[in-house]
Amino acid sequence: MKKILIYNREKKSLEEEKIYGQKILEYLYTKKLGLFFTKSLLKRKFFSKVYGNQLKTKFSKRKILDFIEKNSIDTSEFLDDVNSFKSFNDFFIRKLKPEARPIAMDKDILISIADSRLSVFKIQHDIVIPVKGRYFTLEQITNNSLLIKKYLNGLCLIFRLAPIDYHRFCYLDNGIQKEIIKLGKFYNSVHPIALESNLPIFQSNYREYCEIETENFGDVLHIDIGALGVSKIVQHYPNGKKCFKGEEKGYFEFGGSTSILVFCKDTVEIDKDILEYSKQGIEVLVKYGSAIGRKLS
Repeated sequence: MKKILIYNREKKSLEEEKIYGQKILEYLYTKKLGLFFTKSLLKRKFFSKVYGNQLKTKFSKRKILDFIEKNSIDTSEFLDDVNSFKSFNDFFIRKLKPEARPIAMDKDILISIADSRLSVFKIQHDIVIPVKGRYFTLEQITNNSLLIKKYLNGLCLIFRLAPIDYHRFCYLDNGIQKEIIKLGKFYNSVHPIALESNLPIFQSNYREYCEIETENFGDVLHIDIGALGVSKIVQHYPNGKKCFKGEEKGYFEFGGSTSILVFCKDTVEIDKDILEYSKQGIEVLVKYGSAIGRKLS
């Protein structure tokens, strides 16, 4: 079985990622028959919708305790008692106590927008070239060649949320969020195992993006991408609003998901450990609200 290494910033150590449904994932994205089923059936919206709806029934509640135990999830962080959840999805979109995810509020500090595995890449003109997986362009992601001109040669931060993660995400800074645009129709996995396949995942998966005019980092492109099993991306303010650093922007229902932040050139400096591991193709574990960089003056 394929091993995926991630860097744990809190423990300052490399560790092997626990991959939810690894055998199935490898079959679907590395085997010919599995890829056939993925391309013809599983990537389609109705599959994720049907599966997601099953996890909203009262019968799915029986999965919760087993999932918590197998993935060593810290229930002391939960805002609500674990027995109060009415379904597995109710547990999956759980809220945490405010003190469980403190926000680094210094205006010069860039925070992580989610509990996730973070990679950072320079944008070469319009192209993002991950160490693992296929390249994509900002124009493919947004279908808006005029919009992406300001972001050429900037930085792309990819926050990959695994099924075991806290699945709410926040605003990176105070500012003005513009209207959210929706694109795409497929729901492929966003795990590195899937990204190494020939499928154009980020370019074709269902996604929602908006620009945020931030107070400290200039204009930033925020993109949320659905993945296999994600029945819904919930945006609290789809039509835009004044937003605040650390304020919850939305959440993903069940499945692994990805959020992307795109910065203009020379606006932000990312912490050295994240940059070094990104160069090696190793994602870094980060938490909602934690410091991951600073603005460039």
